Amino acid sequence: NAPKGPTPGKGRGELTERERQVVQLLSEGLSNKLIADRLGISDHTAKFHVNGVMMKLGASTRTEAVVEAMRRGLIRL
Repeated sequence: NAPKGPTPGKGRGELTERERQVVQLLSEGLSNKLIADRLGISDHTAKFHVNGVMMKLGASTRTEAVVEAMRRGLIRL
């Protein structure tokens, strides 16, 4: 059984379907509150997903996350 938890090597995780939706909304410049409203989730949950996206993409800013998601072909502008 493979160990659970973060994998070594920053920014190598696969995004979940929800995280893909979140990064697409990030690319539209939406705040966590607007992402939450659009997806019908709480602000806290939206923030959790944004943080997960940034961690998996090895990004330290929302903009870096969007750029990396585009580079990987995960989103289109």
